[in-house]
Order: sequence, then C-alpha cells, then structure tokens
Amino acid sequence: MKNENYKYNENDTTNLKLVIGLYRSCANLNKQTQKILNENKLTIAQFGVLEALYHLGDLKINDIIEKTLSTSGNITVVIKNLERDQMIERYRAPNDSRVCMIRLTNIGENLINNIFPKHLLQLDNTLNNLDFDEKKELFKLLKKLNGIG
Repeated sequence: MKNENYKYNENDTTNLKLVIGLYRSCANLNKQTQKILNENKLTIAQFGVLEALYHLGDLKINDIIEKTLSTSGNITVVIKNLERDQMIERYRAPNDSRVCMIRLTNIGENLINNIFPKHLLQLDNTLNNLDFDEKKELFKLLKKLNGIG
C-alpha cells in the first residue's frame, strides 16, 4: 500500500533516486569484482591492500588505511591474513626503525599481476554503458559530491 501521508518535493525525490542509483551501482560493481576475487580466494579488502601496494609501492599501515578507505581494526585482520598467506611482508623502515612498512612478496605480486588485467576488463564491461566523456563527467561529479573537486 502506498503511503500518502507525506508528499515529497522534487528535490527530496531526486535525492532519494540518486542515492538508490549510487547504491545499486556500487552493489553491481562489488558483485562483479567479487566474482574475480572469489576465484582467487580474496576479499575486496585484501584486494584493495594488494592493489594499493602494487600501484604505490611499499606503504605504512596508516597509508594503507587511508588509500583503501579501511579502518584500523579491519586492516589489522586483513594485513595479518595477507601476511599469513605470504602475499605481503612487514619490515622496519630503514630511516626510522619505529615505522613498520608493508610490501608485496613475490607471491603477492604474481597474484595481483594475474588479477589486475581481469579486473580492468571487468570494469570496462561493467561501465560500458557510459562513453569516455560521460565517465570523465561522472568522475568530476563524484569528486564534487565528496568535496574534493
């Protein structure tokens, strides 16, 4: 039964539709990404750490938290599991032994080298409804929405 008690104005209706659209888009992207990750027994959080190290090189744990939008509680478990599976290793920063750095091992590098091209293809397939200019415009709008641009 439709609720007739409240009439939404055009701005409210647009905001609600936009949020639903964003959630659906994120859910679809996560679902498609998870298919590739499941083949390699990785979580999205683990993939995020491997991808950050792959593209940015060795990082401090705080940098990984920032780059992957994780929390310190969650990242501790993720790092521990990746280390257990020999995909990453910790070491002390040469210039400051108080700083713990994280780097990919050969196993981790080989895995991300295998997964990342598949991930790029999956993204291309998932985002193929937008042309290149629309993707650039959407990125610009998302930055604006997040107060970055």
